[in-house]
Amino acid sequence: MEFGTSLRRYRERLTPQKAQIPTTLPRVRRVPGLRRDELAPRAGISEEHLKRLEQGRRRPSPSVVDALAGALRLDAAEHTRLRILAGFAPPALTGSAAGSPVVAGSGEAGAGDSVVPPFDGAVSREITPAARRMLDGLTEVAACVCDATWTVLDGNARWNAIECPPANARGLERNMAWRIFTEAATNVFRTPGHLAAFRAALVTDLRAAVIRYPADPELPELIAAIRRDSAEFARLWHTAPPTAHDDDRLSIPATGVELVKDVLLLPGGDLRVVVLTRR
Repeated sequence: MEFGTSLRRYRERLTPQKAQIPTTLPRVRRVPGLRRDELAPRAGISEEHLKRLEQGRRRPSPSVVDALAGALRLDAAEHTRLRILAGFAPPALTGSAAGSPVVAGSGEAGAGDSVVPPFDGAVSREITPAARRMLDGLTEVAACVCDATWTVLDGNARWNAIECPPANARGLERNMAWRIFTEAATNVFRTPGHLAAFRAALVTDLRAAVIRYPADPELPELIAAIRRDSAEFARLWHTAPPTAHDDDRLSIPATGVELVKDVLLLPGGDLRVVVLTRR
């Protein structure tokens, strides 16, 4: 229904004048936006098909989503959102570009500077040898390894000392997105601006994970749980994909330590190595 609701809202937002559609009778319209009979032919579909799409009674094809986006004059972010809601990859991940992964050296999740190809299977929840070597070698800074859903798989001694999450945490309590959006107890804090940016980045990254791992049984449950427990997550999930800041700064009030977070994406297993360094 989310796809259908968004499709209807986009249709009702676009006026005949902006769509360059001649005024037809009756001149007094019940809605300011386009009627179904005005949009459907411009997208190359029937009015009945459009009605069923808006009602959530039919699933669109990628070509129909793209045709609707063009007819509705959606911008790139809105087009991407419509594709994601329909269960398809964003335009930037389609075609030949999706065949070659680009590995981010550092930066924030969902910052837009890394593209990972679709995997189609389940999320890998095991630490690869490469990730283990990196984690074991990072002894002077706090570091952890997260899977594609931002669940913490393991951390080094300095990370565990911060207790984010606590070493005995299980299930949702080990997921960084769930913790951030539900404001779970933590020793690490962010300014409102950095918190908002990190939340936006997490939503963007989880959206990408949904596209890459359509067969994963746990990922939809995770998304549903965060949406249930956080109105802010639900709001961001329904809005256009946000743009995150590259810099994420944190602090530990108990010790007065200021930290900067960097993230390294490892293609083998689609893992994230999160590193906290003093600034």
